[in-house]
Amino acid sequence: MSKIEVVEYTINNNKIPKEFNDYIIVQISDLHNKSFGENNKTLLDMIINNKPNVIFITGDLIDGENKNFNVALDLLKELSKNYKVYYITGNHEQKALIKKYKDLYEKYFKELENIDAVHLDNEMITLQEENSHINVYGLTIPFKCYKYLFDKDKNLDLEEKYIENKLGTLNNNEYNILLAHTPFYFEEYAKWGADLILAGHVHGGIIRLPYFGGLLSPNRHFFPKYDLGEYKINDSTMIVTKGLGGSKVLIRVNCKPEIVKITLKSE
Repeated sequence: MSKIEVVEYTINNNKIPKEFNDYIIVQISDLHNKSFGENNKTLLDMIINNKPNVIFITGDLIDGENKNFNVALDLLKELSKNYKVYYITGNHEQKALIKKYKDLYEKYFKELENIDAVHLDNEMITLQEENSHINVYGLTIPFKCYKYLFDKDKNLDLEEKYIENKLGTLNNNEYNILLAHTPFYFEEYAKWGADLILAGHVHGGIIRLPYFGGLLSPNRHFFPKYDLGEYKINDSTMIVTKGLGGSKVLIRVNCKPEIVKITLKSE
């Protein structure tokens, strides 16, 4: 299934400065080296047509076992010509760094350094509009926290205060966005104080069933708690995209690839 849909969300918050009213974020995730049309023209056209002020990529642009990483590089090159682009590390970027695949992806990571897109690896940047700003944090979840099929006894808990130790404490008077590849730590993200969390990783549950939602998560659990859409804990909102591509399981049922358009509204 190669047809892409655009899913739109509106985020209202009185901490969003008036200068960011109608500010448009486009989120893409989990490309896994997939191309939509020649040179990814279909995907690029859809992003352009939504007129983003900024583009956030929430991990897994590449596939840790796929040689065709030029798809990801070419997409980043094209997007960064006209837009501010910020991306974070997913589990497949981490997988590509382990010994088994490191030589294969050495060129990929070297060429990334020459592209005008910003890698947020446990880092924060501010987006500025006139005299106001919002904060954007990029969190790298440890690779050990991604469970695979045969990791039966693996402890998936984040270390206590992991986020605070990596990203520091928040200024709760300002609007704070967190980019995090996996949604499974939403409670920790909310406790830390992020106003808006953007995540992917789950591919929408791969197979979506009426009334039940996504069937399967990447860690091979049935009916994952956070599979797709908008979730809230107190003052924190999380948006989970089903992303664009796939890894081991390439089939999608009732689960079209998507990009996410988010419009910020100042209250």
